[in-house]
Amino acid sequence: MDENTVNRTRASLNALIDIEQLWIENTPDYNLSTQDMLVLKKRLERTIDNVGKIYEDNRQELLAAEEEIKKMHAGKKKKK
Repeated sequence: MDENTVNRTRASLNALIDIEQLWIENTPDYNLSTQDMLVLKKRLERTIDNVGKIYEDNRQELLAAEEEIKKMHAGKKKKK
């Protein structure tokens, strides 16, 4: 993975941690204030954007890895 992917992954994880913190702070009723809802919206948008970019930037490598694993599993089934 390249540096952009690592940085996007870190940003996505940090945004999800922020979202988790909102939930913790609003337990047990999860009645978020208008300000909290705006923070939630921005963090979700950041996460969606970064995860989408990570997937698209690495799509070929991800698909190649998936195919390689499928071939490995198919080879193991044939040996049995």
